[in-house]
Amino acid sequence: MNALWDELVHELGTVRALSAAALEARSETSRVALITLLDAEAAEISAILDRILQSETSSVA
Repeated sequence: MNALWDELVHELGTVRALSAAALEARSETSRVALITLLDAEAAEISAILDRILQSETSSVA
C-alpha cells in the first residue's frame, strides 16, 4: 500500500513540474505538448487512486 502512496506523490510532483513548465512555455507548441503530458499524468493519478480505493475496500471486506 505504501508503494501506491509513494507512486501517487511522485505523480503529483510531476504534475506540479509540468504545470510550471507549461506556464513558462514560450511557444504554443510547447505549451500544447506539456498540457498533453499533464493529461496523461492526470490519467495515471486517477488509476492510482482507483487502485488505492480497491485496496481499501478489499481490506475492509
